[in-house]
Amino acid sequence: MNVLWQSITEIVPPSPTLTEKDLPDLLGKIYLVTGATSGVGIELAKILYWKNATVYVGTRSEANYDKAVEYITKHSVEPSKGELRLLKMDLMDLRTVRSAAEKLISEVPRLDSVWYNAGIMGHPTLTTTVQGYEVHWGTNVVGHFLLNEMLTPMLISSAATAEKIASVRAIWVASDANLFSPADGINWDDVNFAKIGAGQMTKYGQSKAAAIILAYEFAKRMSDTRVVSLSLNPGHLITGMQENRPVWLKRLGNLFSYEAKYGAYTEIFAAFTEIDIKTQNGSYFVPWGRFGTPRNDIKDGYTKRETGARLWAMLEAEIKPYLEQSE
Repeated sequence: MNVLWQSITEIVPPSPTLTEKDLPDLLGKIYLVTGATSGVGIELAKILYWKNATVYVGTRSEANYDKAVEYITKHSVEPSKGELRLLKMDLMDLRTVRSAAEKLISEVPRLDSVWYNAGIMGHPTLTTTVQGYEVHWGTNVVGHFLLNEMLTPMLISSAATAEKIASVRAIWVASDANLFSPADGINWDDVNFAKIGAGQMTKYGQSKAAAIILAYEFAKRMSDTRVVSLSLNPGHLITGMQENRPVWLKRLGNLFSYEAKYGAYTEIFAAFTEIDIKTQNGSYFVPWGRFGTPRNDIKDGYTKRETGARLWAMLEAEIKPYLEQSE
C-alpha cells in the first residue's frame, strides 16, 4: 500500500471487517491486556470478557481495576461465563512488572495472547520513570520488553499445545506517530534524549517505532515456535491519551478521532485474523484491521539493517538485573 494513501486512510479508515460479533466463543482462553482500565484497553477487555474469556487486567491500581470491572460488567451485552482478574503493575517501575509477570505465571497454565496496549503520550508531572528512563521510553518500551521476556516461555509452551496454529500471539500496540520518530525510528546514541532534547511527539513517536521494530524482531526469534508477534496502529481515538495536549490541539484532534471501541477492533483483528505464520509473522496493521506498513526507513532498518537485533540487545542489557532477580 502506498504510504501516503495509507496515512490518509489511517485518519479516515474504511469500516471494520472484524468486530465482537465475528469472534468465536472464547471460554477457557486466557488473555492479558496491559492498560485495560481505560481507552482502547478497557474496550478490548470488554469484548474478550463478553466472549467468555478469562482476562487479566493490567493496571497500576486496584481502584482503577474496580472501576473497570464495574464498567465492563455493566456494559456486557449478556451475562458472561468469563472472568476478570487483576494484574497490578506500573510500567514506570520495572520491579512491579517483574512481580506481576511472576504472579501471572504462578496462577495460570497457559496464556493464549497478550496485548502490550498500555502507554502514555506526555505526562503532566513526570519526565522519567522510577529507573530513570525518559518517561515514554521507559513506560511504552522498556516495561513491555521486560514483561514480554518473562512471558516468552509461557507463550511458547501455550503455542506448542494450542489446537490452532498461529493462535497464540503477542500484540505490540504502536501508532502512526512512528512517522514523527527519529531516523531509523530510534535515536540510537541517546534514546532518553538527555543530550539533545526533543519534543513530546518525537519521544512518543520513538517509543511507538520501537514497538513495531520489537514486534518484527520477536517474530524472527520465534520462527522455530508457533508464537505470532504483530504490531498495529489502533487508530485516531478519543481516549485519555489526549488529556495532556493543549485544549486547541485536543479539539482539532477530535475532529478526526473515533470512539475507543474502534481501536479495539484493530486490536482484535491483529489477534484473531487468519495469517500465514511463515510469511506474515511480524506484520503491522492499521485501522480498523488491515495490513499496513510503517515509515519506509523504519521498515528498511529492521528488514535490511538488523535494527531489530540492535534494539533487542540494547534492551536485554537494560532489563538483565530484573530478569536475574526472578531466577
